[in-house]
Amino acid sequence: MPPTLANAQRRKPQQMRATQRRAKFLEVAEQLIGKSGYEAVTMTGIAEVAGASIGTLYDYFPDKQSVAVALLSQYGEQIDAYWAAVLNESHVETEREFAELFIEGLLAFVHDRPAYLPLLAGSIVYSRTAEARQPLRRTIAGALQKVKPRLSAERAFLCAQVIVELMKGMLTVYKQAAAKDRSTVVSDFKELVVAYLTGCHPS
Repeated sequence: MPPTLANAQRRKPQQMRATQRRAKFLEVAEQLIGKSGYEAVTMTGIAEVAGASIGTLYDYFPDKQSVAVALLSQYGEQIDAYWAAVLNESHVETEREFAELFIEGLLAFVHDRPAYLPLLAGSIVYSRTAEARQPLRRTIAGALQKVKPRLSAERAFLCAQVIVELMKGMLTVYKQAAAKDRSTVVSDFKELVVAYLTGCHPS
């Protein structure tokens, strides 16, 4: 067997194991952060629950912030695919239906990822590039044009940017609110989105 082919075949399972181990570390970190918050979780705790040595964990992530950034980056990729599927398959016809779909869909996404809100509240330096943020806004803009066909692509994109910022604001208030008040927060932001979309006229 040619040496290059033998080396390639050896590397493949090694690369697969490395990918699986990295995913395991992130899965454990997600659960621990979701349960205890970002500040309370330690690298030692992640390694112990993952059944690995702290040295092995450091081979993949140099510090806790790098674990958090990897999770947030993963969430960013997932949310693009999530909304592309949800909005492209939706049949909403009114501003209120759009607000319901978008806000309930966002909350479902967040609740399925227990570290999402704690990471937003953590002391983490992370921001997606402007280029990386474009697909989500284009997806939202396309869905808005179905609800409001008179919107130009440029105007719909601007409306989408505003909606994204409204959703960021909602999550900020939502994560800080007492459990008994969260339904009110959601209801209030639905009304905000409806009001905004109703007044979002073609330019």
